Amino acid sequence: MDVSQIILIVVIVLLVIAYPILTTSRNKKERQKLDEQTNSLKRGDKVMTTSGVVGTIVDLVQEGERKIVTLETGSGKNKGYMAIDAYAIYAILNSNLEPIDQKKEEKKVSKKAEKAERAEVKTEAKTDEVKAVEAKVEEKKEEPKVKKSEAKKIEPKKKEEKVVEKKEESK
Repeated sequence: MDVSQIILIVVIVLLVIAYPILTTSRNKKERQKLDEQTNSLKRGDKVMTTSGVVGTIVDLVQEGERKIVTLETGSGKNKGYMAIDAYAIYAILNSNLEPIDQKKEEKKVSKKAEKAERAEVKTEAKTDEVKAVEAKVEEKKEEPKVKKSEAKKIEPKKKEEKVVEKKEESK
């Protein structure tokens, strides 16, 4: 047997062992979350079932290990009642008919968005500062040019004065 064949066999054996362990731990977390949701149900909660039916919990009955929930759906003359298993409830909704868990995630996302906006504002402030500094630098560059032109105007006068002085000296 070659070394590469041995390594391949070891990897396959590890995958065969690791896959069931990983899937059961993941399923365990999901099951625990579902149990917490089911145990937190109370009368008056607005819920959505796995099939998409939205209703208000009217009654909770424990039958052995199963929990049966009676939902009131519709309004006015179109009211209806359904008895379903508590595990068929997909989400508990708030008054805006949005899942409560989703609201928590949206808050996390909105906090991240606020941080990003603050960073953008800081960046914009820095770019404004950079622009102001660049404008000052340009003004300083323009000022010496003006002085040089003034200096050139003065220089010819000095030459004329020198010429006049030389003429006076020669006399």
